[in-house]
Amino acid sequence: MFKNHLFHGIAAGLVSGLACYLFYSTLRDEFMYDFSKIFTTMNLFAACMFGCVLASVGFFAAKKIMPKYGEIVFNFIFTTLIFASLISPMMHKLPLDFDEYLTVIFPTFAMTLHFFPAIFWFALKPLFIRKQ
Repeated sequence: MFKNHLFHGIAAGLVSGLACYLFYSTLRDEFMYDFSKIFTTMNLFAACMFGCVLASVGFFAAKKIMPKYGEIVFNFIFTTLIFASLISPMMHKLPLDFDEYLTVIFPTFAMTLHFFPAIFWFALKPLFIRKQ
C-alpha cells in the first residue's frame, strides 16, 4: 500500500519536474529570461520531487490516521501549504546585479512553478491510488 503512494509521489515529481523544466526553458529561449543566478535545473527537479513525495507520504499518513476524512483534511492542508509557499518568491531578495526588468517578472514566474507539483500530483493520483 505504501509502495503505491511512494511511486505516485516519485512519478508526479518526475513529471512535474519535467514540466517545470520545459516551462523554464521555453521562457529562457523565447523571452530571454535567465534566472540561472537564482536557481538551477537541479533545484527545480529537487523541489518537485521533494514536494510530491512529501505530499504522498502525508496523504498516506492522513488516510491511516483518519480513514473516513483523511483525504478531505489532506487536500485542504496541501492546497493551503501550496498557497502559503507563494510568499517565498514574493519576498525573495534578488541579487543587486540582476536585470531590473526580470525583478518584476521573477515572482510571477516562480509562483507559476509552485503549482506544477500539485497539479501533477492530483492528476496522477487516480493511476496509483484506488478508492477502497
